[in-house]
Amino acid sequence: MLKINIRPAQEKDIPFLGGVMYVAAQSHLAQCPWDVIFGEPKNRTLTLLQRTLKIPELYWSYFGNFWLAEVNAKPVAAMCAFAPAVETGTHLADLQLSIFRQNAEYSESQIMGVSERLAIATLGLPDELNDAWGIESVAVLPEFRGKAVVDRLFEKVFDKGRAKGFKRAQIMCLKGNHQAQKTFERNGFKNVMEKEDAAFEKLFGTAGAKLLVKKL
Repeated sequence: MLKINIRPAQEKDIPFLGGVMYVAAQSHLAQCPWDVIFGEPKNRTLTLLQRTLKIPELYWSYFGNFWLAEVNAKPVAAMCAFAPAVETGTHLADLQLSIFRQNAEYSESQIMGVSERLAIATLGLPDELNDAWGIESVAVLPEFRGKAVVDRLFEKVFDKGRAKGFKRAQIMCLKGNHQAQKTFERNGFKNVMEKEDAAFEKLFGTAGAKLLVKKL
Protein backbone atom coordinates (compact mmCIF):
# COMPACT_ATOMS: atom_id res chain seq x y z
CA MET A 1 0.00 0.00 0.00
CA LEU A 2 1.34 3.41 -0.97
CA LYS A 3 2.35 5.83 1.75
CA ILE A 4 0.71 9.03 0.56
CA ASN A 5 1.46 12.42 2.09
CA ILE A 6 -1.05 15.23 1.54
CA ARG A 7 0.15 18.79 2.03
CA PRO A 8 -0.68 22.36 0.95
CA ALA A 9 1.03 23.38 -2.27
CA GLN A 10 3.93 25.84 -2.08
CA GLU A 11 5.29 28.32 -4.59
CA LYS A 12 8.07 25.87 -5.47
CA ASP A 13 5.35 23.48 -6.74
CA ILE A 14 4.13 25.87 -9.44
CA PRO A 15 5.80 24.01 -12.37
CA PHE A 16 4.13 20.76 -11.27
CA LEU A 17 0.79 22.51 -10.73
CA GLY A 18 0.95 24.04 -14.20
CA GLY A 19 1.17 20.50 -15.56
CA VAL A 20 -1.78 19.46 -13.39
CA MET A 21 -3.88 22.31 -14.76
CA TYR A 22 -2.90 21.37 -18.30
CA VAL A 23 -3.69 17.65 -17.95
CA ALA A 24 -6.95 18.30 -16.08
CA ALA A 25 -8.12 20.74 -18.75
CA GLN A 26 -7.18 18.45 -21.64
CA SER A 27 -9.36 15.75 -20.15
CA HIS A 28 -10.25 13.26 -22.89
CA LEU A 29 -9.77 15.76 -25.72
CA ALA A 30 -7.22 15.56 -28.52
CA GLN A 31 -6.02 19.10 -27.80
CA CYS A 32 -5.83 20.93 -24.48
CA PRO A 33 -8.38 23.77 -24.33
CA TRP A 34 -5.70 26.07 -22.93
CA ASP A 35 -3.63 25.54 -26.10
CA VAL A 36 -6.73 26.46 -28.09
CA ILE A 37 -7.51 29.55 -26.01
CA PHE A 38 -3.98 30.92 -25.99
CA GLY A 39 -3.21 29.81 -29.55
CA GLU A 40 0.10 28.42 -28.34
CA PRO A 41 2.02 25.12 -28.29
CA LYS A 42 2.17 23.21 -25.02
CA ASN A 43 5.45 24.68 -23.73
CA ARG A 44 4.21 28.28 -24.06
CA THR A 45 0.82 27.40 -22.62
CA LEU A 46 2.50 25.89 -19.56
CA THR A 47 4.44 29.13 -19.05
CA LEU A 48 1.22 31.13 -19.12
CA LEU A 49 -0.52 28.74 -16.72
CA GLN A 50 2.36 29.05 -14.29
CA ARG A 51 1.80 32.81 -14.30
CA THR A 52 -1.89 32.40 -13.49
CA LEU A 53 -0.93 30.24 -10.51
CA LYS A 54 0.70 33.26 -8.88
CA ILE A 55 -2.41 35.48 -8.90
CA PRO A 56 -4.69 35.21 -5.83
CA GLU A 57 -7.61 36.85 -7.66
CA LEU A 58 -7.74 33.80 -9.94
CA TYR A 59 -8.94 31.76 -6.98
CA TRP A 60 -9.58 28.62 -9.07
CA SER A 61 -5.93 28.47 -10.17
CA TYR A 62 -3.98 30.20 -7.36
CA PHE A 63 -1.24 27.92 -6.06
CA GLY A 64 -2.19 28.72 -2.46
CA ASN A 65 -5.52 26.94 -2.98
CA PHE A 66 -3.98 23.69 -4.20
CA TRP A 67 -3.42 20.49 -2.24
CA LEU A 68 -0.69 18.15 -3.34
CA ALA A 69 -0.17 14.39 -2.89
CA GLU A 70 3.35 13.05 -2.53
CA VAL A 71 4.77 9.54 -2.64
CA ASN A 72 8.36 9.23 -1.41
CA ALA A 73 8.54 13.05 -1.32
CA LYS A 74 7.65 13.19 -5.04
CA PRO A 75 4.55 15.14 -6.17
CA VAL A 76 2.20 12.72 -7.92
CA ALA A 77 -1.20 14.48 -7.89
CA ALA A 78 -2.94 17.71 -6.98
CA MET A 79 -6.28 19.48 -6.87
CA CYS A 80 -7.45 23.02 -6.20
CA ALA A 81 -10.05 23.72 -3.48
CA PHE A 82 -11.58 27.14 -2.91
CA ALA A 83 -14.51 29.15 -1.63
CA PRO A 84 -16.45 30.43 -4.65
CA ALA A 85 -16.31 34.18 -5.18
CA VAL A 86 -19.02 36.46 -6.51
CA GLU A 87 -17.15 37.29 -9.71
CA THR A 88 -18.86 36.24 -12.91
CA GLY A 89 -17.26 34.04 -15.53
CA THR A 90 -16.80 37.10 -17.73
CA HIS A 91 -14.81 38.86 -15.03
CA LEU A 92 -12.62 35.82 -14.57
CA ALA A 93 -12.03 35.74 -18.31
CA ASP A 94 -10.90 39.37 -18.13
CA LEU A 95 -8.46 38.51 -15.34
CA GLN A 96 -7.13 35.57 -17.36
CA LEU A 97 -6.71 37.84 -20.36
CA SER A 98 -4.66 40.26 -18.27
CA ILE A 99 -2.04 37.53 -17.88
CA PHE A 100 -1.82 37.18 -21.61
CA ARG A 101 -1.47 40.96 -22.02
CA GLN A 102 1.69 40.89 -19.91
CA ASN A 103 3.47 39.34 -22.88
CA ALA A 104 4.51 42.37 -24.94
CA GLU A 105 5.42 40.24 -27.98
CA TYR A 106 1.75 39.55 -28.75
CA SER A 107 -0.06 41.73 -31.25
CA GLU A 108 -3.42 43.32 -30.51
CA SER A 109 -5.06 40.95 -32.99
CA GLN A 110 -3.63 37.96 -31.10
CA ILE A 111 -4.90 39.36 -27.82
CA MET A 112 -8.35 39.90 -29.32
CA GLY A 113 -8.35 36.29 -30.49
CA VAL A 114 -7.61 35.09 -26.97
CA SER A 115 -10.39 37.31 -25.62
CA GLU A 116 -12.90 35.87 -28.09
CA ARG A 117 -11.95 32.28 -27.29
CA LEU A 118 -12.14 32.93 -23.54
CA ALA A 119 -15.64 34.30 -24.03
CA ILE A 120 -16.65 31.15 -25.92
CA ALA A 121 -15.16 29.02 -23.13
CA THR A 122 -17.63 30.51 -20.64
CA LEU A 123 -20.58 29.48 -22.82
CA GLY A 124 -20.22 25.73 -22.24
CA LEU A 125 -19.64 25.81 -18.48
CA PRO A 126 -22.48 25.66 -15.93
CA ASP A 127 -22.58 28.47 -13.38
CA GLU A 128 -20.90 27.51 -10.12
CA LEU A 129 -22.91 27.45 -6.90
CA ASN A 130 -22.15 30.34 -4.58
CA ASP A 131 -22.72 28.24 -1.45
CA ALA A 132 -20.65 25.17 -2.40
CA TRP A 133 -16.97 24.43 -1.74
CA GLY A 134 -15.28 24.45 -5.15
CA ILE A 135 -12.85 21.84 -6.48
CA GLU A 136 -10.94 22.23 -9.74
CA SER A 137 -7.89 21.00 -11.69
CA VAL A 138 -7.69 17.38 -10.53
CA ALA A 139 -4.92 15.28 -12.07
CA VAL A 140 -2.65 12.35 -11.18
CA LEU A 141 0.55 11.13 -12.80
CA PRO A 142 -0.29 8.15 -15.05
CA GLU A 143 1.72 5.63 -13.05
CA PHE A 144 -0.19 6.51 -9.86
CA ARG A 145 -3.71 6.32 -11.25
CA GLY A 146 -5.96 3.69 -9.73
CA LYS A 147 -4.04 3.74 -6.45
CA ALA A 148 -6.49 5.81 -4.36
CA VAL A 149 -4.30 8.93 -4.51
CA VAL A 150 -7.20 11.10 -5.71
CA ASP A 151 -9.43 9.64 -3.02
CA ARG A 152 -6.97 10.77 -0.34
CA LEU A 153 -6.87 14.26 -1.84
CA PHE A 154 -10.65 14.43 -1.85
CA GLU A 155 -10.76 13.39 1.81
CA LYS A 156 -8.48 16.28 2.70
CA VAL A 157 -10.30 18.95 0.70
CA PHE A 158 -13.70 17.72 1.92
CA ASP A 159 -12.47 18.15 5.49
CA LYS A 160 -11.23 21.66 4.68
CA GLY A 161 -14.57 22.57 3.15
CA ARG A 162 -16.46 21.32 6.21
CA ALA A 163 -14.13 23.28 8.49
CA LYS A 164 -15.03 26.43 6.55
CA GLY A 165 -18.73 25.76 7.07
CA PHE A 166 -19.68 24.45 3.64
CA LYS A 167 -22.47 21.87 3.42
CA ARG A 168 -21.70 20.70 -0.12
CA ALA A 169 -18.86 20.60 -2.63
CA GLN A 170 -18.92 21.08 -6.40
CA ILE A 171 -16.74 20.07 -9.33
CA MET A 172 -17.02 20.36 -13.11
CA CYS A 173 -16.41 17.67 -15.69
CA LEU A 174 -16.30 18.03 -19.48
CA LYS A 175 -18.95 16.03 -21.25
CA GLY A 176 -17.46 12.80 -22.54
CA ASN A 177 -14.81 12.51 -19.82
CA HIS A 178 -16.31 9.30 -18.46
CA GLN A 179 -13.25 8.28 -16.46
CA ALA A 180 -13.16 11.52 -14.50
CA GLN A 181 -16.90 11.39 -13.89
CA LYS A 182 -16.58 7.84 -12.55
CA THR A 183 -13.82 8.98 -10.19
CA PHE A 184 -15.89 11.91 -8.97
CA GLU A 185 -18.99 9.75 -8.50
CA ARG A 186 -16.93 7.20 -6.56
CA ASN A 187 -16.14 10.02 -4.15
CA GLY A 188 -19.80 10.92 -3.67
CA PHE A 189 -20.50 13.48 -6.40
CA LYS A 190 -23.74 13.46 -8.40
CA ASN A 191 -24.47 15.21 -11.68
CA VAL A 192 -26.91 18.07 -11.02
CA MET A 193 -26.54 20.34 -14.04
CA GLU A 194 -25.30 20.27 -17.63
CA LYS A 195 -24.68 22.95 -20.21
CA GLU A 196 -24.01 22.73 -23.93
CA ASP A 197 -23.14 25.29 -26.56
CA ALA A 198 -22.52 24.89 -30.30
CA ALA A 199 -19.68 27.42 -30.41
CA PHE A 200 -18.01 25.75 -27.43
CA GLU A 201 -18.23 22.36 -29.14
CA LYS A 202 -16.83 23.69 -32.41
CA LEU A 203 -13.86 25.26 -30.65
CA PHE A 204 -12.99 22.57 -28.11
CA GLY A 205 -14.42 19.34 -29.50
CA THR A 206 -16.91 18.60 -26.73
CA ALA A 207 -20.46 19.86 -26.29
CA GLY A 208 -20.05 21.38 -22.85
CA ALA A 209 -19.64 20.45 -19.21
CA LYS A 210 -21.41 18.98 -16.20
CA LEU A 211 -21.62 20.30 -12.65
CA LEU A 212 -21.40 17.58 -10.02
CA VAL A 213 -22.24 18.15 -6.35
CA LYS A 214 -21.60 16.21 -3.13
CA LYS A 215 -22.99 16.69 0.38
CA LEU A 216 -20.27 17.33 2.96
